[in-house]
Amino acid sequence: MNVTLLMANQCSSTSVAAALEFFETANVLHHYSLDKPARQHANGAPLFRLQTASMDGLPVACTGGLRLTPDLAAADIHSTELIVVPGFMFNILGVLPQLSGMIEWLRQHHQQGSYIASLCTGAFVTAQAGLLDGRSATTHWAFSEQFARRFPQVKLHTERTVTDDGQLLCSGGSTSSSDLLLHLIRKFASPQLAAECAKKLLVDVAARSQAPYASTTFKKNHSDAEILKIQIWLESHLNSPIQLEQVAERFGLSLRNLIRRFKDATEQTPMQYLQELRIEKAKLLLESSQAAFDQITLQVGYEDGNSFRRLFKQRVGLAPIAYRKRFTTLRQ
Repeated sequence: MNVTLLMANQCSSTSVAAALEFFETANVLHHYSLDKPARQHANGAPLFRLQTASMDGLPVACTGGLRLTPDLAAADIHSTELIVVPGFMFNILGVLPQLSGMIEWLRQHHQQGSYIASLCTGAFVTAQAGLLDGRSATTHWAFSEQFARRFPQVKLHTERTVTDDGQLLCSGGSTSSSDLLLHLIRKFASPQLAAECAKKLLVDVAARSQAPYASTTFKKNHSDAEILKIQIWLESHLNSPIQLEQVAERFGLSLRNLIRRFKDATEQTPMQYLQELRIEKAKLLLESSQAAFDQITLQVGYEDGNSFRRLFKQRVGLAPIAYRKRFTTLRQ
């Protein structure tokens, strides 16, 4: 299978290197038994014939300053079966206007039948080409709101680390690219080879979600100064029961006016906002303290530990004890 790994200025060198190493691992394991290194299984062509390309064939400067030299220019590639679009770390929105050549090239090769796998924020590039309209996709959770606003026709599944919609595949943020690369090996080679690659590379093969890694962004860059005061007040009173009627009265608003203005400013209702605040506070306490979850429940303003535990698992994707085990910052 011919695989083209695209490069561009300001792309993530890690995503390019990971793709090369995963596919090369698959090639090696296909030809050799690593349990019996002296035994060679085959001398034929590799499963994945890899080539790297920039649009003009010149070296690219990746995020962090590392320079990568491609094998050839994209214009010299007339046919390829699988294209891997790199991620762009946290600068994708600034870089995207500079990628018109790559975007048009992706359109052309998709029309010719190429599969396109977008790593992390590389999904913005594929979506900008119009190829993800009406299709399932994912991207880094931190960019999900920008992605959804910019590409409303795409069926975005931020909680997923991998989406596969026929010829168009995407991965979530950063290290979840490994999930997609294993998926590609499984899809185009075999489940057994993907499992062997996972073992040798020490990568989990179990289905994952981005939800436990996501942090809610609370919108404060709006023009409603009174609502901003209410947001700050809510943050400092999480450990107390909060009634919206009392909040509205405290700030001289009707309940109806509070709800309307709050949603206009923050894109959430006051109760949704308060719920997210409490979940984020609970996550922080689980990470940084040894407090029992029932105690944390009271500290974030809930009285019923069982109901908050169910809410936490529903929104975060992990039970509190599992979240603490994965993300604790305490010294053992």
